[in-house]
Amino acid sequence: MNKAADNYTGSNYDEFIALSKVQKTLRNELKPTPFTAEHIKQRGIISEDEYRAQQSLELKKIADEYYRNYITHKLNDINNLDFYNLFDAIEEKYKKNDKENRDKLDLVEKSKRGEIAKMLSADDNFKSMFEAKLITQLLPVYVEQNYIGEDKEKALETITLFKGFTTYFTDYFNIRKNMFKENGGASSICYRIVNVNASIFYDNLKTFMCIKEKAGDEIALIEEELTEKLDGWRLEHIFSGDYYNEVLAQKGIDYYNQICGDINKHMNLYCQQNKLKANVFKMTKLQKQIMGISEKAFEIPPMYQNDEEVYASFNEFISRLEEVKLTDRLRNILQNINIYNTAKIYINARYYTNVSSYVYGGWGAIDSAIERYLCNTIAGKGQSKVKKIENAKKDNKFMSVKELDSIVAEYEPDYFNAPYIDDDDNAVKAFGGQGVLGYFNKMSELLADVSLYTIDYNSDDSLIENKESALRIKKQLDDIMSLYHWLQTFIIDEVVEKDNAFYAELEDICCELENVVTLYDRIRNYVTKKPYSTQKFKLNFASPTLASGWSRSKEFDNNAIILLRNNKYYIAIFNVNNKPDKQIIKGSEEQRLSTDYKKMVYNLLPGPNKMLPKVFIKSDTGKRDYNPSSYILEGYEKNRHIKSSGNFDINYCHDLIDYYKACINKHPEWKNYGFKFEETTQYNDIGQFYKDVEKQGYSISWVYISEADISRLDEEGKIYLFEIYNKDLSSHSTGKDNLHTMYLKNIFSEDNLKNICIELNGNAELFYRKSSMKRNITHKKDTVLVNKTYINEAGVRVSLTDEDYIKVYNYYNNDYVIDVEKDKKLVEILERIGHRKNPIDIIKDKRYTEDKYFLHLPITINYGVDDENINAKMIEYIAKHNNMNVIGIDRGERNLIYISVINNKGNIIEQKSFNLVNNYDYKNKLKNMEKTRDNARKNWQEIGKIKDVKSGYLSGVISKIARMVIDYNAIIVMEDLNKGFKRGRFKVERQVYQKFENMLISKLNYLVFKERKADENGGILRGYQLTYIPKSIKNVGKQCGCIFYVPAAYTSKIDPSTGFINIFDFKKYSGSGINAKVKDKKEFLMSMNSIRYVNEGSAEYEKIGHRQLFAFSFDYNNFKTYNVSIPVNEWTTYTYGERIKKLYKDGRWSGSEVLNLTEDLIELMEQYGIEYKDGHDIREDISHMDETRNADFICSLFEKFKYTVQLRNSKSEAEGDDYDRLVSPVLNSHNGFFDSSDYKENEKSDDIIDDKQIMPKDADANGAYCIALKGLYEINKIKENWSDDKKLKESELYIGVTEWLDYIQNRRFE
Repeated sequence: MNKAADNYTGSNYDEFIALSKVQKTLRNELKPTPFTAEHIKQRGIISEDEYRAQQSLELKKIADEYYRNYITHKLNDINNLDFYNLFDAIEEKYKKNDKENRDKLDLVEKSKRGEIAKMLSADDNFKSMFEAKLITQLLPVYVEQNYIGEDKEKALETITLFKGFTTYFTDYFNIRKNMFKENGGASSICYRIVNVNASIFYDNLKTFMCIKEKAGDEIALIEEELTEKLDGWRLEHIFSGDYYNEVLAQKGIDYYNQICGDINKHMNLYCQQNKLKANVFKMTKLQKQIMGISEKAFEIPPMYQNDEEVYASFNEFISRLEEVKLTDRLRNILQNINIYNTAKIYINARYYTNVSSYVYGGWGAIDSAIERYLCNTIAGKGQSKVKKIENAKKDNKFMSVKELDSIVAEYEPDYFNAPYIDDDDNAVKAFGGQGVLGYFNKMSELLADVSLYTIDYNSDDSLIENKESALRIKKQLDDIMSLYHWLQTFIIDEVVEKDNAFYAELEDICCELENVVTLYDRIRNYVTKKPYSTQKFKLNFASPTLASGWSRSKEFDNNAIILLRNNKYYIAIFNVNNKPDKQIIKGSEEQRLSTDYKKMVYNLLPGPNKMLPKVFIKSDTGKRDYNPSSYILEGYEKNRHIKSSGNFDINYCHDLIDYYKACINKHPEWKNYGFKFEETTQYNDIGQFYKDVEKQGYSISWVYISEADISRLDEEGKIYLFEIYNKDLSSHSTGKDNLHTMYLKNIFSEDNLKNICIELNGNAELFYRKSSMKRNITHKKDTVLVNKTYINEAGVRVSLTDEDYIKVYNYYNNDYVIDVEKDKKLVEILERIGHRKNPIDIIKDKRYTEDKYFLHLPITINYGVDDENINAKMIEYIAKHNNMNVIGIDRGERNLIYISVINNKGNIIEQKSFNLVNNYDYKNKLKNMEKTRDNARKNWQEIGKIKDVKSGYLSGVISKIARMVIDYNAIIVMEDLNKGFKRGRFKVERQVYQKFENMLISKLNYLVFKERKADENGGILRGYQLTYIPKSIKNVGKQCGCIFYVPAAYTSKIDPSTGFINIFDFKKYSGSGINAKVKDKKEFLMSMNSIRYVNEGSAEYEKIGHRQLFAFSFDYNNFKTYNVSIPVNEWTTYTYGERIKKLYKDGRWSGSEVLNLTEDLIELMEQYGIEYKDGHDIREDISHMDETRNADFICSLFEKFKYTVQLRNSKSEAEGDDYDRLVSPVLNSHNGFFDSSDYKENEKSDDIIDDKQIMPKDADANGAYCIALKGLYEINKIKENWSDDKKLKESELYIGVTEWLDYIQNRRFE
C-alpha cells in the first residue's frame, strides 16, 4: 500500500485548479440603437451580407467545377499505373480469406493509394487549391478560360465579392482537401479507385472470362452490335487489367458502365433463348468517381423552397425507377434464390439483428450464436481468451449466409428450429427451413405492398398544410426505403469472392436507389419544417477582418471596439466608408463625466516563442529595424538558446534574452505594455523567458470617451452601436447569472485583470437572423393560462399529456364539461394545476418574429497555463488520498440514469435514481413526448422538442453529479461504451448516453459553482479541472481525468452480498427433438451435487432463517457454462423468494406470472409421489426415471431450477407496476438472502436503522453499485502500484471478469 496518502492535507480537489487552457465562445444578442438600426437599413448593410452569404453557395459551385475539372485532368493523365499487383492480392484473398492475405491486400492498397495521391498532388497550384489563393488567383483564371458571356460575368462578380472574405470557406477547404488524401476514407478519390472500384473491375474480368469460356461466340456478336460505341476497341481489351487506367475518371466510368449494361442485355437475351441462367454472366457497374457527375445523375437540391420543387424531384425519381424496371428486377432476384451460392452471399454485421428477428423470431439469435461459436473455436484461457473473443467480434464485419446458417443451427438450435407463431397463434415452420435465406421472404412481402406512380403538382394543395398530400408521397418513399434497406443487408465493403450472379444485379439496383435516403430526408424536412427559421448569416459591415482582433493599433483595421457604461456592454462597429475621428476613438486617460463610456484598450503579444523570433530575428523588417548582430543570428540558427539542444549555451541564452528585452522596449506597440522582467540571470532557459513574456503580454485597460461623442458618431452613422444583451444583462433580471454571462462580466473584472484567468480572443463574429414568421397571438389578453406541469400527491412535479392539457385549457376557456365520475384523474389535475388570467396578448415564438443580431466572442480560460497531464495528476491524487469515494453511474431498465456512491470500504453512502431532477419527473415527461414524437415522425407532422428536453434533463443530472464529485471527494465510474455496450430495454439509448458522457466530460473540464466567489476555488476564475477534452471519445481508453471506464459485464445480475452469478448456458441443454431435450435436462440435473428439501428441525433449517426450502448444490465445473472463469465454483442455491416469469405476445413482453418456487416444487414432488420431506437427495429418484414417461417431471424440475438462479425479476411496464426486484438464492455471510426490496426506502446511509448496512434497493441500483465497486477496485490497484518514479500503465487499471468476480465474491474491499 502506498504510504503517501497518510500525509495528505487539503480540501477536495483543490490542486486541480488552472491545469489547462479551455476554449469557449460566448454567444449573446446585439441590440442596435435606433440610429444604428436606421443607418443599417438605409445603407443596405444586411442585404449586402445576405447576398454574400447566398453567393457563397454559388462560389462553392464554381470551386467544385474547378476541383472536378482538376480531378478529371489528373486522372486522365494516369495511363500507365500498374494495377496487376492489386488484382493479384484481391485474387489471393478470394482464394483464402485469412489474416495473412488480408494484411497483404491492405499493404498493396495502401501503397497504391499513396501512388495515386502523389500523382493527384503533383501540381504547382495544389497547395493553393485549399486556401485563399483559390479564390484570388486560381478561380478567376479558370472562369476566364472556361466560361463565356453572361455566365462569365456572373461568376467573376461572385469571385470578386469574396476577395478578402475567404474565411467563409475554411471548413469547405478542409472537406475538399480530404478528397485527395491517401487515407481520406470512403470520401477520397484514392479509396474509390483502390478499395471500391478495383474489386468490381476485377470481378468483371472474371465474368468476361466466364462468357468467353461458356458462350465465346457471343463476344463477336456483342462487338458487332456495339461497333459504333466501341470505336475500335475490342472487348478483350476493355476487360483486361491494363484498361483499368481508362476508368479512373468519371467519363471513363460512364463509358465502361454503358458497355457493361449492353453486355448484360445481350447475355440476358442469349440465356432466355437457350434456357440458361443469366446470372453467371452478369456484369457489375463501377461506382461513380468522387465529385463525378454521371450523365444520368439525379440531383437533389440541398433544401426545397416550395411544393413544386418537391413534386419535380419526387416524380423524376419515381420515373427513373419505373424506367429501370425496379420491381421486375427485384422479383427476378427472388425467383433465382435456389441457384445462388450461399457461401458467396454475405450478411452485413450491421443487419444481423434485423435478419435474426425476421428469420428466427429473436433479435439476438445470430449475435448469440456467433459469440458461442467464437468461444468454442478460439484457443486460450481466461482474460487472454476473453480479449481474443472481443477482438474477433469487433472484426466480424460480415459472414456468408451459409456460414451463418451453420453457426446458428449448431449454437442456437432452439432458434434455428423454432416454430413461427402466426396471427392465429398457430405454430408453423419458419420459411420451410431456408435459414437466413428466409429473409428473401421479406422482400416478397415488401414488393406486394409497392406501387410506384408519379403525382401531379397542384398549386392549391399545400404539402405543409394538407398532410394527406404529403402522406401519398411518404407512402411510396417508405416502401422504397424498405426495399433499399433490405438490399443493404447484403452489401459489404470488404474484398471477398462474391456470387456475381447475385451481386451484379443487386449492387446495380442499390445504385439506382441510393438517392432515396437523401430524397426522403429532405422532403420530410420540408414538410415538417418549423413555421420559423433559425438560419443566420455572418455580418461583415464591408470589413473583411471585422473584429478579428482588438489591439489598439489594429482598431481601424478591424473596425470594432468594445465599450462599457453603467454596467452595460457595447460593441461599436466603424463605418468603413466614413470612419470616426481617430482622436475621439483614442479616448482620454481620465474620466470627465460619470456618463462617459469606457473603451477597452487591449494589449496582446501572442505566442512569444514564435512571435519574438519572427519579429526580431527572422523577418527582413526586423533585421533592418533592430539590427541583430551576427553573433545573435548565428547562435539562434545553431539552437544555442534551446536547453534540449546539444549546442545549448547558457551565456548565449542570456545574451539573446537581453537582445529581446531591448527590442521590446523599442517596439512601437509592445513598449507600452509595461513589462517588468526578472534579472536575465534568473532565467535558466529561453522557455522561462517566453513564459514570462506571455504572462505579461496580455492586459486590458480603459480610456474614456464622452457620451456626447459616442452619441454623435452614432447619429452621424460613423459607428454602428450595439448593446451586448442577454436576459441576465436586462435591467429586469433577477436571480443568478448563467455561466456565460459570468464569463463575459469577468473578462473585464478587477479580479481577472489583476491575475489574468479569462482572456478575450480575437476572431469575434457578428450574425444576423431575419424574422421568419408573423406575430400570431396564441393567447389573447384575459384568457386563462394553464401550467403544463403540476405537483402530484407524492409531491413530484409531473407534466400533462397533450390530451389532458387540451381538456384542462378548454375547461377554463371554452366551457368544456368534465364528467366527474368517469374522469377522476382530470378532477385531481384541476385541483392541483396552476392557472392565471393572462394580462397581455402572448405571441408564440416571439423571438422569431423580429430581426435579431448576434455576437460570438471567443475566450480562453486559464490564460498562460501550460497544459498538464490530468490523467497522471488524478492517478497521483488518488494514490495520496485515503478518503476517496466512488460514484457509480449506470443507465437502467426502469430508470433513466442511476447512481450509487460508495466509500473506500464498499459501503453505500447514497443511491439515487435520476428519474426526478429538481423534483421534476423527467421519465414521465420523456415517455409522453416519445409517444407524441413517434406518431409525428410516422405521419410527417411537426416533430416536438424532445431533443431540448433531453438536453435539459442531462444538464440537470450532470450539475448534480458534478457537485457530488467535489462534495464526496469522489471519482466517477461508468460503463465503457467501446467495450460491448450493454443491450436491453434501457430508458437512455446509446446515442443519448454518449451525449451524457460528452456533456459530463465538458462540465468537469472546468467546473464552476455559481454561488462561490470569483477568485475562490470552484469560482468562475478558479474552476476545477477534473477531466480533459479528448479528440475523440473512442480514444479515451480507461480514464478521462476523474472519470474511469469499466466493462459492464456482471454488474446488474449479480448478488451484491455474495457475488453469485448465473453462468449456466441453459440453451446447450435443449437439443433438437423432445427426447434429446429430456435427456440433456436429466443429465443436467444428475450433474448436481445434490437436490434436497430443507425441512423443519434440521441445522440447515435454523441457518437459513427457519425456512423450508429446496436446495440445489452444484459445482459449475460439471456444467456447460458461459466462457467465464470464476474463483468460486461450488454453490448451494435455495428456492427463496418469488420469481417473475415473463409472458410474451407477438414477440413482445406483455405480462408476467409470479412464481412461488417452493410451493411449485412441493406440488411437483407430490404429483409424482416422491418423498421429499426426509431431505434425501432427489437425484436418487431421478436416476431411476424413464425419460419418456417422466419427461414432464424432468423438464419441470429443470425449469424451476432455471428460475431459482434468476436474479433479476421485473414486471413489464405495460402492467403499470414498478416491480423490479433482485433476489438471490444464495445464503450470505449474515445468514440471509439478499432481496433488494428490503432496502426499497433507503437512499442514504443515514436512512438505515440499527446499523444495518445499506444495499442496492433494486436491480438498477445494483448495476450502479457494482460499477462503483469496480471503480473501488481500480482505486486499490492505483494505491498498490503507484510510485513517484513509476508511470502506471493503463493495463494495470483493467478489471477483467475473473478479477471482478474474485473481488466481489471474496469481499476483498472490506
